[in-house]
Amino acid sequence: MAKQDSYLKMNSDDLRAARVLTLAVKFFGTTMPVSSATIHAELYPGLDDGSFMRQFLRDRELLSSLGMVITEAEEQSTDIDTMWRVNEQASFVQGDGLGSNDARMLYVLCYDMAFDQGFPYRDELRIALAKISRMYRGTTVAHTDTSSPTERKLLSTLIGCMSSRRGVSVTYTDAAGNTSSRTLALLGSFGLRDRTYFVASRLNKNGSLVEDSVRTYRLDRFAKAQELSGLTYQIPLDFSVNDYERLPFQIGETCGTARFAISTEPGKHLSRALATHGTAEIINNQQIWDVAYSDEGAVVGWAIAAGIRPLSPQSVCERWEEALRQVIQTNAYDPALALHPAQTLAQQSTKRAGRTGSISLTRQLIALASSLTREGDVITAQDIANTLGVSFDEARHLIALVSMGSGESIDYLPVILGDEDEEVSLMEGAALSAKRVRLTRAETIALIVALSELGIGDEDPLVQTLKASYGAPSFSEEDVVRSLEAGGSTSEAAVLKQCSHAISCGKTLTFSYRPITGGAQSHRRVIPQMVRRNDDNWYLDAFDLVRQDTRVFRIDRMSDLEEMDAAPNVRGGAPVTVSRETQEEVVVRFNDPRYLDLFYWEGLQLLQGESSGVLARLPYYGGTWLARHLAACSGSVQVSNEALAQQMRTYAQDLLG
Repeated sequence: MAKQDSYLKMNSDDLRAARVLTLAVKFFGTTMPVSSATIHAELYPGLDDGSFMRQFLRDRELLSSLGMVITEAEEQSTDIDTMWRVNEQASFVQGDGLGSNDARMLYVLCYDMAFDQGFPYRDELRIALAKISRMYRGTTVAHTDTSSPTERKLLSTLIGCMSSRRGVSVTYTDAAGNTSSRTLALLGSFGLRDRTYFVASRLNKNGSLVEDSVRTYRLDRFAKAQELSGLTYQIPLDFSVNDYERLPFQIGETCGTARFAISTEPGKHLSRALATHGTAEIINNQQIWDVAYSDEGAVVGWAIAAGIRPLSPQSVCERWEEALRQVIQTNAYDPALALHPAQTLAQQSTKRAGRTGSISLTRQLIALASSLTREGDVITAQDIANTLGVSFDEARHLIALVSMGSGESIDYLPVILGDEDEEVSLMEGAALSAKRVRLTRAETIALIVALSELGIGDEDPLVQTLKASYGAPSFSEEDVVRSLEAGGSTSEAAVLKQCSHAISCGKTLTFSYRPITGGAQSHRRVIPQMVRRNDDNWYLDAFDLVRQDTRVFRIDRMSDLEEMDAAPNVRGGAPVTVSRETQEEVVVRFNDPRYLDLFYWEGLQLLQGESSGVLARLPYYGGTWLARHLAACSGSVQVSNEALAQQMRTYAQDLLG
C-alpha cells in the first residue's frame, strides 16, 4: 500500500464501497450457491449474527440498485443456513454482446456527451460506457467533470428518483433567493446553456400529483435531495418535457411576444427553435415566427446571433437596431488583450472536496474491477480519471479501494498496485472471472437517449443489441418518450458512426468537405481525434495530414467518407490520446457579464485579472459562429484579434442592411 496521503483517508462510504465490491466479486467467481455462514466468515468477520444479516441485507439492496441481484437459492445446505446465488438473468449480460470494435466505437461516439453539463444522464452514461466497453485506456481527448462532488451526488439522487418514479424530498432555492423544502415527482429533464434542468410536480403523500404545480427546477439550486422509496407516482399521459423546455430568453415570467422575419435558410439551432417554440407560418412568401420572451435584452441578443430580424413589438425592433449600430460604431479590437497573462482562474482543487457517496463509489469500483480480466491488464489512474471524469487523486483513491477488495481468508481481487497507487494490474497467473453486469434502468435510459441525440434510432442494429444484451430488464421505451428531449437528426448518424469507428480503430479518414464559409468543395485526409456537439451541431476534431495542422469539421458538411490505413501515431491498432488543439485562441473582455450566461461559450476559460469586465479565453475555429455571438453582445465586448473584430462589424452591417 502506498504512503498515507489525503486521497487515502477512508470514511464509512469508502469502507462500505470496498466491502460491497468484495461481495460482488465473490459472486462473479462462482456459479454455485454460497452459504450465509461462508459470507459471514469471509466478508463480515467480527459481526454477530443479527448485525451481519442487517448489513448483508443493506449491501444486497445497494448491489441490486447497481444492477446485480443476489437472491436466496432454492438449494438449502441445512435447515438453519441460507444459500445465496446471483440472479444471472437480471444481473449479467445475456446473449451476444457487442464485438470489441463496436464497443470501442460506441465509447468514442458517446464520450463527449458523457461530459456535457447540459445532459442530465451524464454520470450514468459514463458508467454505462465503462461497463460495455471495459475501456480504461486513452482513446479520446481527456475530459474532466467540472461539477463539484456535492452536485454530482445530488444529480445521482435526482436521476435515480426520476428513473424509478420515486418521490424525492428536496431543499431548493428559487431565482428570487427563497429557500424551501418540498416533495417532488420528477417528470422530465433537459439541458440548456450547459446547465441541467428538471421538470417536476409537487407530490401528495398518496402519490398523486398536486394540480397546477408543474415547474422547472435548475440543478445547481438544489441544496439537498433524498429519495422517498415508499412514495411512487406515474407520469401523466399528456406530459411531454418538450412543452417545458425553454429557449435562453424564456427563463422567468413571460413579458411579451416577439415577431421575427426569417429571411435566410435557418441553421439547425434556429430550425429546432422554430419547430418546438412559438408558431411559424408563411406570410407573403416569407417565414414569420411568433415566440414568447421573458427578457427583452436576451431575445434581442439571441435574434442577432441567429441572424433574424424582429418585426414587433416596437421596443424590441428599436433595441435590436441600436445593438447592431453599437457593434458597427465600436472598435472591438484591443491589442492589449493579447498581452494579458495566460493564467486561468483557480481550477478545481486536486484534493477530494467532498464525497460522492457509497452508491457512486461502488458502481465506479464494479465497472473498474470488471475491466481487469486477464493477466497483464493494467489500468492507470490517468485512464480512470479520463474515463470517469474524476480528478487524478480521486482516481488514485479508487485504485486504493480496489486493493481493499479482498476478504479475511481469500483474496478475491489478486491485484498489484503501482508506485503511489498510480496504476493497478492483475497478478501474474491471475484471472478474474468478472462477468459483465447489466446496465441499471438509469444507465440504460442514458445510453438510449444519448444515441437518440446522435440520431441513432430504435431500428438501428446497435440499439437493438444494446437493449437485448445489456439493458436493464425493467427498461421500457415509456421511460424516455415523454421525459427527455426530442432526439437529434438521423441524417448525420451514419457520418458520426463512421468517424467514431475510424477513431476507435486508429484509422485515417478521407472525405469531401463543403466549407462553412462557402467556397469550393475540397478533399481531406485526416487523423480523426474526437466527435463533439456544440450549438446543436456535431463536429469532428482532426489533424489534417495535408495541411499539417488541427482542423474542425462540421459533420453535416462531410460526405463520401472512407477509412484508410492506420494513422501515423497509432501503435498496435489502438489509437493514442491526442491533445486537442485549436487553430487560434482569442482573449475577450465581457463588459456585461450577463452575456456569459445567455449563450454557451464552448471552451471558455475565465482569466485572472481586471477590475472592469470579465476576461476570458475562447477557441476560435474560423467560420462565423464566434463573430455572430460576440456581435450579439451589443458592442459590450473587446477582443484580441483584429480580423475577428472586423468580422463582427461586417456581420452587423449585413444584418442591419
